[in-house]
Amino acid sequence: MTSTADSQWYYQKEEFYGTPSQISGLSFPVEKESRHKGIAFIMMVGMHLKLPQLTMATAALFFQRFYMRRSFKDYKYYASTTWEPEFLDVAATCIYLASKTEESTRKFKDIVIACAQKAAKKDTPIDDQSKEFRVWKDTIIYTEELLLETLCFDLSVEHPYHFLLNMFGNYTKDPQRGRKLKQVAWAFVNDSLRTTLCLTKSPKIVAMAALFVAGKYLDENMMESFGESWRESYEPHEREVHEAAGEIMDSYLMTSNRNGRSLDKMPPGSKPGSEYQENGTPSYGGYLNSPAKLATPVYGMDPDRPTNGDRSMAP
Repeated sequence: MTSTADSQWYYQKEEFYGTPSQISGLSFPVEKESRHKGIAFIMMVGMHLKLPQLTMATAALFFQRFYMRRSFKDYKYYASTTWEPEFLDVAATCIYLASKTEESTRKFKDIVIACAQKAAKKDTPIDDQSKEFRVWKDTIIYTEELLLETLCFDLSVEHPYHFLLNMFGNYTKDPQRGRKLKQVAWAFVNDSLRTTLCLTKSPKIVAMAALFVAGKYLDENMMESFGESWRESYEPHEREVHEAAGEIMDSYLMTSNRNGRSLDKMPPGSKPGSEYQENGTPSYGGYLNSPAKLATPVYGMDPDRPTNGDRSMAP
């Protein structure tokens, strides 16, 4: 479901130092880490349910927006050292609401079971007759109303994917090389969901930033590859694109065992994109867990599909 993003959901950088969480005593680094882990949970459950990437992106956007108006101290999603069901109500509800918004619905029972299972780090599903199931079910039903009120019932969202696909309509080099570039840029868009870029930059800027970083990693000359379309899209927004690209790269510092990487010094042998299957379809991956995997795609759409998340794609 897409529309022009409402300005009420865009924030200046200084506003992230006066959020409800920080007003209630949470530090900026802790809040940033909390957002990161909340999105990771959403993606983990989304992959388990085989939700389209667009649905997971919408859930992540709902989660990010919710905590610009609510405090993590009041609505927690995880305990400091262990994942516990009672702390995951907001993230779980974002998944449930997004699945309905994007018309990729799953049975409510399946969503409840998936959230409970992943929260408890269990290998087997919980019993739908158990007390644990009933608590999760009631909590999601209750939290949905709170989530809708906090979002002002504004469920129309826009994502960077279709802007990225549109850019490749002007790609002039070898199709195989273009496909690789598209895959890597797509993966960077996926990974940007862990950041607050959706709250500071337009979907077009995020798409351009992801493509910019992908070009750096693959040593792609963007002017030669896209011609005037790159100049027309990039130059008017160069500062914003660089800011967004920097934030995408900074997000990897939050992953364990990861070293900082300069956009101007891309080490050979560390090129992303190898996590795709031979037919080009993104493999299951999840988020980065080693310095060698710089842009691991999550379960989602084939970048070559000419849509921004066709809802008919839901399994």
